[in-house]
Amino acid sequence: MTKKEQKNIITKHVINAVQKNFNVTADFNDDEGHGYFTFAIESEGNEFFFDMNRNDFSIISYKIKGEKLFSEAQQLEQELDEFIANEIAIVSIKEGII
Repeated sequence: MTKKEQKNIITKHVINAVQKNFNVTADFNDDEGHGYFTFAIESEGNEFFFDMNRNDFSIISYKIKGEKLFSEAQQLEQELDEFIANEIAIVSIKEGII
């Protein structure tokens, strides 16, 4: 299996897992080809937008320090990072990508 094939398997798994476990309100897209998937999650009645790096799957919130709900966005960002790291480990073991 090539590195590109491995990356595609992991990417599909991560996106599906996030969609199943979080209330995704704006689906993953990379319309601009800038190396990030943009998506949104609803939590406690608020919509939070994030970018997910397509190379290392790190999450970046759109909220800026000082903005309303910044702390909540940071907490959700951390939760997503931990969730994604676990999902990458699961799919890597399952598919033999170690």
